[in-house]
Amino acid sequence: MPEPTQLWGGRFKSGPSEALANLSRSPRSYFRLYREDIAGSRAHATELKRAGVLDEREFTTIRSALDSIEIDVRSGREEPIPSDEDVHTFLERLLMARLGALGGKLRAGRSRNDQTANNTRLYLRRMARELSRGIIAVEDALVGQASRHTVTVMPGFTHMQPAQPIVLGHHLMAHAQSLLRDLQRFADWDRRFDRSPLGAAALAGSGIARRPDESAIELGYSAACENSIDAVSARDHVAEFLFICSLVAVNLSRIAEEICIWSSKQFSWVRLDDSYSTGSSIMPQKKNPDIAELTRGMSGTLIGNIAGFLATMKAMPLAYNRDLAEDKRCLFETIDILELVLPAFAGMMATLEFDTEKLGEEAPKGFTLATEIADWLVAQNVPFAEAHEITGTVVRHCEERGQDLSGLTAKDLQNIDPRLSEDMLNALALDTALASRTGYGATAPARVREQIARFEAAVAVCRTFAGTSLPEAASVAAKNGLEEARRR
Repeated sequence: MPEPTQLWGGRFKSGPSEALANLSRSPRSYFRLYREDIAGSRAHATELKRAGVLDEREFTTIRSALDSIEIDVRSGREEPIPSDEDVHTFLERLLMARLGALGGKLRAGRSRNDQTANNTRLYLRRMARELSRGIIAVEDALVGQASRHTVTVMPGFTHMQPAQPIVLGHHLMAHAQSLLRDLQRFADWDRRFDRSPLGAAALAGSGIARRPDESAIELGYSAACENSIDAVSARDHVAEFLFICSLVAVNLSRIAEEICIWSSKQFSWVRLDDSYSTGSSIMPQKKNPDIAELTRGMSGTLIGNIAGFLATMKAMPLAYNRDLAEDKRCLFETIDILELVLPAFAGMMATLEFDTEKLGEEAPKGFTLATEIADWLVAQNVPFAEAHEITGTVVRHCEERGQDLSGLTAKDLQNIDPRLSEDMLNALALDTALASRTGYGATAPARVREQIARFEAAVAVCRTFAGTSLPEAASVAAKNGLEEARRR
């Protein structure tokens, strides 16, 4: 087995204690960044060739070795050993085992500080796209259900109390809209942090790698970071990424909560597909919404990760401090959770079966059509303040008699207030109530169908982002920015 590599220690008389080595060693999950570390090494090799540190033969040999190492690590033929302190040490060990002293030349002009900053940015740019694809799968499920239920009536709630009748598709699209904003946040995040930290070295910039702007283009960034200190010490891109992920989890948990309620026996508004629900080990009759419950529970972990990381960052002096390594612990757990949750959640949503008949029966209960009375009175030139009072009297009249609005008669109306004519009863039809809500973004079936069409166009933009790999981004960046970078 090749000798372990240590990237520091020249000024030390002895090696690290076992306790320090155990504390300092990266957890196994951190080695997932090998792809990004090798990508950075390729770009750095190009930089060293520009600087004259590597000649053409050495450059070609190192690049070829890096390519083969990536293949071997991906296939499992090469794995970290216990003495590999981190992914940088692991990969340099492999490179030097294959190239000897030549492999050691790649370390010139760079630091683990800019390497780890670059690895994290590249990884998060990749994950922003992968997670976006997972969210889009949930969106597709929501839109599919909404499209099937543009005329299905249900009760809408405020304060968990029946409020007004709405279209089921409209309710589902409300959840879809919140997730759309999360998709747009990922794309916006990617634009904001489309800057390469490679070349910042430890903090002051490199005396050897002097064209980080060109390395940035090779890696798929649009430019290099403006400030070398900020490049290695900033982690707001991590905090913002964690925030977006936590908000995705919160938005999913709101849907999850409703699925738990709606699938309960007390509601029975929706049936879970057998393949996306579980049973009980003791009660054979049970059918549990585990996906919804696990999503709801895991959202707390993601909220905790962003809160914990912000606490880690608070009052940290510039530039790099080892505390910053904690960013990966939070990131990897958050990303791993979402990658588990999103496909399961999308499957659950796509396979839900709504009891449209029961939803229709429930829609007018709880005086949800009371607002129609007030609106009808306003149309008769009654001031809304008075219309509100009259409508309240109508509801009280029905409550005292143990009936709903459907039990009202023309005689009842006249006894309550002479301005209530029999024509008002026509306004209490569910179809009439829904059709009257024709404002932009409202619940009328025609408006819901228009909303879905606009939504699909907006998601198409997000699909483009989610489907663009960093090599493709690099190609675009190279076309648009390389010549300008060279002129500078």
